[in-house]
Amino acid sequence: MSPTPKAKKSAPFRSRDAARTQAEILSVAADEFAEHGFHGARIGRITQAASCNSRMIYHYFGNKEGLYIAVLDKAFADIRRQEAGLNFEEGDPSEKIRELVTFTFDYFVTNRHFLKLTRNENLMNGKYIKRSGMVRDMSQPLIVALGKLLERGFDSGAFACKPDPVQLYLSIVALSAHHLNNAATLGVVVGLDLGDKEWQAQRRVHAVDVISGLLGVRNV
Repeated sequence: MSPTPKAKKSAPFRSRDAARTQAEILSVAADEFAEHGFHGARIGRITQAASCNSRMIYHYFGNKEGLYIAVLDKAFADIRRQEAGLNFEEGDPSEKIRELVTFTFDYFVTNRHFLKLTRNENLMNGKYIKRSGMVRDMSQPLIVALGKLLERGFDSGAFACKPDPVQLYLSIVALSAHHLNNAATLGVVVGLDLGDKEWQAQRRVHAVDVISGLLGVRNV
């Protein structure tokens, strides 16, 4: 009697497969939450688009809230990582400020999901972003680095003043995002298409001029 063949062992779990699966789920979930908001988003649509099942989402993220917070964390991690690449510690302070303004402006134009996610979260009074253990901590280095840049620029004479870094950053964000978040209404108010690329290019120059003027930068 021939021996019973041994059952084949299942392939060992590979962490890179888990990472790839989580990345795919987060990408799809970002689309879903950006388009439909937290309450309108459906786990079923996410699993279908990510070619996975709901058990995988609950395994990796716990529940819908956990997945949504993970999407917010990734959205802010992406912009913070790219901002860090500007390297405020070296180079002409005036040029670095211009780089920050143009980077922020361009990022919002080309990453509308980020604006939609934050706009939807604001409609909920920041209910879920407050539960993130990452967003505030990952944002602090930017404020610290900007503060040091302002200090360096003021001490070298490149800047005529040294505003609070939080105030300055919020002004940069406002100049870069307000017209995008409110294009439908503001466009009617001023009688312009705020989505027009030529107009947005002019707005980009204006944003740089405003921040540079505030700091007293010459030869902009």
